[in-house]
Amino acid sequence: MIINSPVGRFPFEVTGVGLVDGRIRLEGAMGTWPTSVEVTPSELPRIAARLVPRSAAVGAAVLGSAAALALAARRRSRRAA
Repeated sequence: MIINSPVGRFPFEVTGVGLVDGRIRLEGAMGTWPTSVEVTPSELPRIAARLVPRSAAVGAAVLGSAAALALAARRRSRRAA
């Protein structure tokens, strides 16, 4: 992994991953300096949104909505029978 910063590009080697106080914490080293990165659960949707192209996210939302509607309609028809 590479860390890009105003003072240069540095390698970041992950040495561990864990949960600390409800945050995902990556432990590692940036060059010779021990470093950690913490991600809160509230940041995960924004990260996922940047990883998944917008058109794919819209497609997944439409597909999920269609599946939920189909499931609801199926349940209603079974109750009516």
